[in-house]
Amino acid sequence: MHGSIFNLLKRFVQTQYDYSTWLKLVELSGLSSADFDMNEVYPDAQIYALVGQAASMTGIPAEQLQEKFGEFLVPDLMLVYKRYVQPGWGTLEMIENTEEAMHGAVRRDAPGTRPPVLHVTRLSDKELEVQYESERRMGALAVGIIRGLATYFDEVDEIEVEPLTREDEEKVIIRVRQR
Repeated sequence: MHGSIFNLLKRFVQTQYDYSTWLKLVELSGLSSADFDMNEVYPDAQIYALVGQAASMTGIPAEQLQEKFGEFLVPDLMLVYKRYVQPGWGTLEMIENTEEAMHGAVRRDAPGTRPPVLHVTRLSDKELEVQYESERRMGALAVGIIRGLATYFDEVDEIEVEPLTREDEEKVIIRVRQR
């Protein structure tokens, strides 16, 4: 997992709780450092340890924490990838173009990273099916990002996000509808 994700997770924990909670989370996860280099790629086991420990500490299921973190990520992701976003796009268009534009840029610019593969099918003018594929099994993070996009594009009351399969599988199907 890319170091930027760890740094955003750190900020998420500090925003929701505080810095000492982050330090305790890192310690209980068995990690040697609470700091992550933005340009490094870290073993996936480290993110699993942090999320698992956070679930234990809070009593909130790991999938729910991943969704909340996904929502939190969106403003930063949009800032980083704004050059790929076309004027007039909304939530559905953003999702349709994520794989080619944003994930393509990540694969080109940060060797060693492995963003999930998204297969997006337009079912109608107002409905998409997203097939998330990743050995990380973090589909809940994708669900959270989609919900965060709806908030970002001020469409939260119009967008319905429904995982059709378990969010902890390698392949997760997510239905996104605009009301």
